Amino acid sequence: MTLGPRASLALCATALVGCAGSEPQPRIDAVDPAQAYTDRDFRLTLTGAGFVPSFRLDPESGERVATMQGFSGKVSQGSISAPLTDFGWVSPTQISADLDIQDPDDLAAGPCDVEIMDPRGHKAVLAGGFLALGRYIFTPDLTVTSPAPGDLYAPGSLIHGQVIATDGPPGHLVVLTWTYTEPASDDGSQRDPLTGNCPSGLRSDRIDCAFDVTISPDLDPNMTVNLNIVASDDAVPPNQSSPIHVPINLSQRPTVSSVTPESGGVAGGTNVVLRGSGFVPGSRTYFGDSLLVPDGGIVVDNQTITGYTPGYSTSAAVTVTVQSRLGFATWAYKFHYQLPPQIQSIVPSFGTQGESTPVTVSGANFTETTIIYLGQTLAGAVSLANASWKNPGEIDGVVPPASGQAWVWAFDAANGWTRLPDQFSWIAP
Repeated sequence: MTLGPRASLALCATALVGCAGSEPQPRIDAVDPAQAYTDRDFRLTLTGAGFVPSFRLDPESGERVATMQGFSGKVSQGSISAPLTDFGWVSPTQISADLDIQDPDDLAAGPCDVEIMDPRGHKAVLAGGFLALGRYIFTPDLTVTSPAPGDLYAPGSLIHGQVIATDGPPGHLVVLTWTYTEPASDDGSQRDPLTGNCPSGLRSDRIDCAFDVTISPDLDPNMTVNLNIVASDDAVPPNQSSPIHVPINLSQRPTVSSVTPESGGVAGGTNVVLRGSGFVPGSRTYFGDSLLVPDGGIVVDNQTITGYTPGYSTSAAVTVTVQSRLGFATWAYKFHYQLPPQIQSIVPSFGTQGESTPVTVSGANFTETTIIYLGQTLAGAVSLANASWKNPGEIDGVVPPASGQAWVWAFDAANGWTRLPDQFSWIAP
């Protein structure tokens, strides 16, 4: 720093070096910080009195420039000491310096004397002015939030890891390291361990580490894979957390062995039952791209899912898939969406009142379970007697004796129904 004429006069007024009168004696009253761990370098601020810098003349400005050259000091315990270096002058009552600890074990835990020597050979000592805490030996804390206990995984599943490391002051985290290992597969091959690091930010006391690992799909479902996690701080040597070992017992991927019934109407609503294995809670079933109703189906147990089919726009064979935390499974066959029976005509379209009338009903999509009804409403209609399914376009039968006019209904419990209004009449003889 540069001291102008006024500052020089002020120094003289306080009997500083170069002025008439006696030279001030340095004195240390306090040290900040008053205590610290000694496995790292840090800067001390000394407060007291009589801290007088030396000076040199600046040839360009002609002013005297304050300099801390010639200051020395140490922090000591008996014959063991660590030097104070790189002094900085703040004011006649305050200076600063680095405590340069070469070996963390140089200063044992306990009180230390703080000593300085100014350029004029004047010494100041504050006995027990600094408390050495020794090495920082507290290890970081680890918390694993994922995978959580009870989480289920199968070969080929994705493990999402989420780990938090924390360290208390004055410790600062440097890195969190995770390692994933697998056992040998049935053919004797073994995947190399996977290792990842989550470095901390500058002087951070927390690391939030997220990572993803995919389990090899060819492992046996009864095997166990492992995660090992450890965090390190900036102590010398580094303090490491107690390693966390997370074993993950693999489960069987889901399988679908059957879907009953194997077909239903395009309107949806067919009550189906899926059989298989690995149906864990949260499993969801898709018919094509649509979810089984309700919300992907009801998981009855590990081997059973039930629900109602969603509707579909046309007749088609669609894939049935179960998705879960253990992966997904696709039924080896397909579910067949079928159109409802379509009535085109009834021949003859009339009969004699009080008499039975043989008829032929023509249309499309008739199945052997299709029933032909006659009546104003389906609920009050009577079925065609002696019905005989001939092919998907023809059903023969006998209209029971009645009177008036009736609608003709084609009803299939699985595929739905259609109707022809006022298509059959009973006329007087």
